[in-house]
Amino acid sequence: MPNVCQEYITLSAYLGQVREVMEEADGFPGWVVCELANVSWSRGHCYLELVETDSGGAVVAKARGTIWSYRAAALSLAFEDSCGAPLRKGIKVMLYVQSQMSELYGFSLNVLDLDPSYTLGDLEAKKQATLKRLAEEDLLERNKELEVPALPYRIAVVSAEGAAGYGDFLKHLSDCGVEFEVVLFEAAMQGESAPESIAEAFSLIEERAGEFDAVAFIRGGGSNLDLACFDDYLIARSIALCSLPVISGIGHERDNHICDEVASVRVKTPTGAADFIIGRFADAYEALQDVSERLFAGVDDALSDCENVLERLSSRFSSSLRGYTEVRGVKLTNLGFRLEKAALGNLDERLHYLDKVFTLLQGADPSRILERGYGIVTIDGQKVTDISSVAEGVRLVIMMKDGKVSLTAKDVAIEKKTEK
Repeated sequence: MPNVCQEYITLSAYLGQVREVMEEADGFPGWVVCELANVSWSRGHCYLELVETDSGGAVVAKARGTIWSYRAAALSLAFEDSCGAPLRKGIKVMLYVQSQMSELYGFSLNVLDLDPSYTLGDLEAKKQATLKRLAEEDLLERNKELEVPALPYRIAVVSAEGAAGYGDFLKHLSDCGVEFEVVLFEAAMQGESAPESIAEAFSLIEERAGEFDAVAFIRGGGSNLDLACFDDYLIARSIALCSLPVISGIGHERDNHICDEVASVRVKTPTGAADFIIGRFADAYEALQDVSERLFAGVDDALSDCENVLERLSSRFSSSLRGYTEVRGVKLTNLGFRLEKAALGNLDERLHYLDKVFTLLQGADPSRILERGYGIVTIDGQKVTDISSVAEGVRLVIMMKDGKVSLTAKDVAIEKKTEK
């Protein structure tokens, strides 16, 4: 431990000595790699909070950085032209810095230049590392093995509610005339919170997986940094493990992200996702038309074949019938003669029988009976056929051939005929 009695100086003097050393070394200029923990602007100056983290995410170094106004606009514009977005929190950068010390404001780094290509390279390096990890975990092809159904009309959507891409997606589906069932699972689609927010949306979809045919994961265009979150491992894993086929439509046509690599279907844009879904219905309709045309063609061919067969059979039958008629003609004629003769003979027998019946009926005629001297006795208009119906005082009428006689029965004595 140093002797407490030794000579001492004030804090400002000490910091002044440090500043002088730094100035003598021209501020120890050099390229530094770090992460932007915070970015803010004031009066044209850009103020940065620079950090370094270890593999576990713990901060191992921290410093303040400043891009003074005389170069801040130029450096920011150059970075945005290369990376497609301005400097912002959460990205990794390579800065050319110069140390400076102020007795009042302390230590800071004066940023003199930056290299946008490092940031892009870092993003690509992270992307490749994520792809390698997904391949090692057999997740790259998992969702690709799920096929979007032929008629996917129940769609779960992961997007931001007010996003233009989501609006374009809905309008495109609506314009086609099919009644789709679309349910939005809202999520942050850029920034630090996006991976966890999107993963949560996929988790909610998984709980209701039976209600949907497919998932549309959509976001409109943006800068490389805006879309960098779609190379995140957490998002890619959520898509890969989804039990429904995922249609990924992220960004512009030029963009390609890990979420596209693991999804069942990759399209260019949100409207491209809508076009793909509509196209499935169009494909099904075309297939149905093709089957219908082939079916009708098959029926026509079958009917034509049947018609030809019937014509051949008709021709053969007519020919056979003519031949049979010619061969059997004489026999048929003889048979006709025999049938005619038999019919005439039977008719003669019937006529003879009718003559006999007619003669018998004529003999039974009551007028014939009266002409032979017989009479017909009636009581009250009813013919008397039994002697027991004649009683004392009964008025009898006897009809004869030339008239009738009325009598009154008196001294009736009944003598019945004895049967022999």
